[in-house]
Amino acid sequence: MTARAAAPRWRLGLGSALLVLAAWLGLTVGTGLLLARAPQQALADTVSGGVGLPWVLALLLLAGVARAHGDRRALGLQAPAVHSWRLLWLPLAYACAMLALDAANGWPAPRVLLFVAINTVLVGLSEELMFRGVLYAGCRARLALWPAMLLTSALFGAAHALNVLATGQLEAALLQSACAFLQGFGYLAIRLRTGSLWPVTLVHALWDFSLVAGLLAPRAGEAPAGAVLLGPLLVGLPMFLYGLFLMRGQAALTSLSLESKS
Repeated sequence: MTARAAAPRWRLGLGSALLVLAAWLGLTVGTGLLLARAPQQALADTVSGGVGLPWVLALLLLAGVARAHGDRRALGLQAPAVHSWRLLWLPLAYACAMLALDAANGWPAPRVLLFVAINTVLVGLSEELMFRGVLYAGCRARLALWPAMLLTSALFGAAHALNVLATGQLEAALLQSACAFLQGFGYLAIRLRTGSLWPVTLVHALWDFSLVAGLLAPRAGEAPAGAVLLGPLLVGLPMFLYGLFLMRGQAALTSLSLESKS
């Protein structure tokens, strides 16, 4: 006989998950705007200028939510199976390619690189626990699997559109939102197939680190016209299709640990 999972201390529903999301956005976006050194600044400058207090506060909020909920399995906080790490091959390939390009263009100063590393880990942890942990669990309490996945990913994309408040660049924010939706769906599929947030948190933080380090590279040149479209087309769309591949068939659906009712 298999042991039954402990019942959560606090039942997390869709409404309560959306309230947590609103509070999380207030801390990450609202606090970030209040602490910004200029009315509008590039996101790379925000990540490289010091440890991000908004992300620390957001993580404290989510840690409290996870403790109140109590069901680590539902939030994806348990360790993944060893064999499941092989599912990371596609996002790891993207991150390694970006790191190779960063090395070719040169690394930022060590102090800047340290802040980038710290903040991208904080962002990866916070976004994964918020969206693929708390929000997905809340959506799944009300919705079937596919609507829950699509709504979670759509809200992940919409949250990235709010970057326009910090940068003032609407087109870039909308394209980043589209890429986040597509990439986020792939991340969620990996999270469900591995049963854990930790593998996808690793690739999320590594991708963000490689991206920001590249933007701050000493020899980083001006992006050619139309290059802003490359994210959704070359990264987001393949990740979305990979997510669909991972979720194919009834056998894959019934094997997801989060969907188990035992």
